Amino acid sequence: MADKRARGSKARWAGVAGICAVVAAMIAVLCLVGPRAPEPSTIDVPRLDEPITPGPVAAPDEPSVGHQVGDVAPTFSLPTLDGERISLSDYRGRLVILDFWASWCVPCRLSMPTLEAIAAELGEDVVLLGVSLDRSETDARTYVDAKGYTDLVALYGSLGAARAVAGDYGVLGIPRTFVIDRNGIVRFVGHPNLLGRDLIESLL
Repeated sequence: MADKRARGSKARWAGVAGICAVVAAMIAVLCLVGPRAPEPSTIDVPRLDEPITPGPVAAPDEPSVGHQVGDVAPTFSLPTLDGERISLSDYRGRLVILDFWASWCVPCRLSMPTLEAIAAELGEDVVLLGVSLDRSETDARTYVDAKGYTDLVALYGSLGAARAVAGDYGVLGIPRTFVIDRNGIVRFVGHPNLLGRDLIESLL
């Protein structure tokens, strides 16, 4: 009985030793072969000795259309009180004083004579465009005729059309004046009383 147990124990130990030998052999093979090399990348990376073609050079920033100083002034088209339709682009090459006003606006009535005088004195180099926000064309016409403004190019068309242009220029209150240079760039934004003649002359 003891002999059988001894033979069974030897057989089990022989089996364990065989398994250990197989595992040791596999570990040795893996150590010799090493880990599997990664798949080559599919991204085309230029070699260091290859010339690299530069990309396109970005164009310098150009002014965007807007109503702030430095912006390209928004274009518009409105009829005058005489029925002649004009566009802002008609005056490219000249300095434009663009004023938003109304006959019922007391500050507008106080500042308009100064703008009219500047336009009259500087002649063909300057044009004064006045977009009226009056409730009717008759109100605007009556006021302009009564004051005898001849250098003011008064624009109207309709209250809706005038308000649309005022909206493009971000006008929230009047009077509101813009100076647009010969190239269509906004150079002044503010109350007309803050507009100095020296600024206008410097842009001529």
